[in-house]
Amino acid sequence: MNIHLTGDSLIARYEGHKQPIINEILKELKDKLSITNTACPGDNTADILARMKADILSSKKADKIFILIGTNDLALNKQIGLEQFGHNLTEIIKQLCTVYESNEIYFITPSPVDEQKQQYRTNKLIREYAAVIVKVAESMGCYTLDLYWQFIEYGQMPLNELLHGVLDDGLHFGEEGYRILAELIVRVL
Repeated sequence: MNIHLTGDSLIARYEGHKQPIINEILKELKDKLSITNTACPGDNTADILARMKADILSSKKADKIFILIGTNDLALNKQIGLEQFGHNLTEIIKQLCTVYESNEIYFITPSPVDEQKQQYRTNKLIREYAAVIVKVAESMGCYTLDLYWQFIEYGQMPLNELLHGVLDDGLHFGEEGYRILAELIVRVL
């Protein structure tokens, strides 16, 4: 099975590993998995659109593509409004559908944040942007994986500990969070 991962820093982070940590954990959980990871820290939907042809569509077609985006679109210091965000998602899907079938495209909602540490992102904003992701994806025949609620419902440690990664900024989560994300992806493989 070949999968393509793209999005922002939440997919790109190494967290002290030799490759993106999500790649390593996915390979632990699923034998014979080939992963292309074109995620770029700081990306928002406009950035994904700008690099779509050069970085994403130029890669070998995978069996499924997973996109975690929205975390930077909703940030108060560089926010892309909800209407433009929805338009950008629609354009991303249209471009992806030149290579992929819509049922091979999976969007992943942003995870929650620790609001004690995050000054530019709130969980209310994350839910609002996640609702747009779900609406647009469903309207175009794509799927959504709800990472936000997976984190909220995870009962094995408090949310603020789950969101504690190397940066400890309340946004970039650590290894346990990546295990939750990897398990969410593996369920659809």
